[in-house]
Amino acid sequence: MPIPDEKVEEVRTAVDLVEVAEDYVQLDQSGSRYMGLCPFHNEDTPSFSVDPEQNLYYCFGCQNGGDAFKFLQEIEGVGFLESVRMLADRYGIPLPEEETDPEATNEREGILHALRFAARFFYRQLTQSDRGRPALDYLRRRGFTPQTIKQFGLGYAPDEWDALLTTAEEEQLDLETLKKAGLVIERNDGSGHYDRYRGRIIFPIFSHIGKVLAFAGRILDPDDERDQPKYINSPETEVYHKKEVLYGLHQAKQAIRKTDEVLLVEGYTDVISLSQAGVGNVVASSGTALTEQQISVLDRYAKRAVMLYDADEAGERAALRGMERVLEAGLGAYAVELPTGSDPDEYVQEHGGDPFSDYVEEHRQDLPSFAYQRARRNGGLETPEDRVDVQREIIESVARIPDPNLRREYVAHTSEVTGVPDSDLFRMLEEEREQLERRAQRRRKREQKRQQRPSEEVAPSAEDGAAPPDRSGAPSSTSNSANGTTSGPALLPEEQVLFRLMLENGRRMVGLVLGHMALDEFTEGTPRQLARTFAEMYEAGTVEPQQILGGEHGETLQQLGAAVMMDEHEASEHWAQKEDIPVPHLNDRPYDAARSAMKFLKMDRVDEAIEAVRERMYQATQEGADDQVERLQQKMMSLQELRKGIKRGAFLDD
Repeated sequence: MPIPDEKVEEVRTAVDLVEVAEDYVQLDQSGSRYMGLCPFHNEDTPSFSVDPEQNLYYCFGCQNGGDAFKFLQEIEGVGFLESVRMLADRYGIPLPEEETDPEATNEREGILHALRFAARFFYRQLTQSDRGRPALDYLRRRGFTPQTIKQFGLGYAPDEWDALLTTAEEEQLDLETLKKAGLVIERNDGSGHYDRYRGRIIFPIFSHIGKVLAFAGRILDPDDERDQPKYINSPETEVYHKKEVLYGLHQAKQAIRKTDEVLLVEGYTDVISLSQAGVGNVVASSGTALTEQQISVLDRYAKRAVMLYDADEAGERAALRGMERVLEAGLGAYAVELPTGSDPDEYVQEHGGDPFSDYVEEHRQDLPSFAYQRARRNGGLETPEDRVDVQREIIESVARIPDPNLRREYVAHTSEVTGVPDSDLFRMLEEEREQLERRAQRRRKREQKRQQRPSEEVAPSAEDGAAPPDRSGAPSSTSNSANGTTSGPALLPEEQVLFRLMLENGRRMVGLVLGHMALDEFTEGTPRQLARTFAEMYEAGTVEPQQILGGEHGETLQQLGAAVMMDEHEASEHWAQKEDIPVPHLNDRPYDAARSAMKFLKMDRVDEAIEAVRERMYQATQEGADDQVERLQQKMMSLQELRKGIKRGAFLDD
């Protein structure tokens, strides 16, 4: 069923766009706004701006802008209704129960809907059915409270072949979508389908903003572990790529931000037990070695990563490689070895959350200390050659740190750990940096050749009438980088002021502006279209600027609306110096500011007409057309008189 308008507005009012955007972008406060690197295009200088008062975003580089719903639609590739649901879930706003999902018109949205349905099904089976009683008793024995079970959405898949499938079909979920979501599997003989998860405790895997992306199913009866795997995990799907996902991040991100630190563990129950014990800044890498994509996600929230690893050779290697990747991403990296035979879940269950945190703080090691002690334990420091190899391995890792100041600190610390003069280590560092740069250059050349080859094979010739593709990464030439308009002349500053005033002040302001401005006085293209939309709304008696900012009148007008709301233009003081017209600030005297902006816009249009007449007069003089020159002189005088009247504000007295 569709989401009622009043619920959409309730969600819109509850949303903090700064908080939502910070799930994807590191934002720094700049005056009353927040700035960061745009998530929609590559850039080195922040041009992505969020206005917390307006709850709008806008990128001055690629001209993408809008509200929180638009932001999620763009960055997550979902439709409007799905963006409303995502934000409603985030802010705890209940929506009508979905019988079917009319929004699921594409594959991604359909899969997300099916996964959300399955998560609810599994949770209800665990908490509200007799079939889930053994699983619920098991979780309680493990010490998990009802609040924790709800927080992590734990569930139970009945030990039946098609419990989920049957319920889903009754709710008219599409079979193909269930398959694409990884929830059902086709029988080998082609006679039907069956549930992927049966007789298992279910751990939903959420995205960082709380969407269900996948599941892990743990065997309930330990005796069955001899015949089948302990865990069954969702396959890769359109919405789930395990190398990009961290289990527990949705629940942990606020604690990570608060501490600037994230703990990385191996298991789902490690995350849950630590979180329940008050150690909230903990995630797991979902059964994979820590990947560059996962580190990139963590970079939005944390400054440091602490790896808790198993005290065996495989665990040590994974921790060392994880620290290298974390350092390479510019974060601090540490490792902690728990007592032999103890995992985080067991340790915190036995000792509690505070002693666990104390242990982690006391036993953390940075990469030079960790690598050197590991080599000593494994007999890797017995010969001079061994010691030099270990030193070089540490410096190879340090060389990947992007910050030169941090590299220098790590070299100094490595000198302390190894007893080697830092001058020798710096020589090693320079050699390794040169090798890294040579390897990077070779990769860039290979990539350039790879990109050129297909383009040379299929590039259209000039005879085809096709322009070569723009590979610069810059915005298309059909967009105006100054103000976010689509193709056509740039918005004038006074137009930006007028549009912003109409968006902020509604019907009365629209009546004032469009009661004194003709539509053709606005710049042709999108600006004139926006003015026309305001006029139509005014005539209909329902001026609702939020409809424009919410995208109900199209993406083009939404982006222009966001641009003028986010732009720094005020009624410029230069106007006053140029024309001796008082220019009040928008927030102080908005209606006076509108009158001032209208004067300048009208004078701009008259100035354009005067310039055109001047050009025609020049042409007529060159051609000796005296009659035409005389008529043009009279027209010039009329335009100059008109300009004087506009400057006096005569049009406002009509």
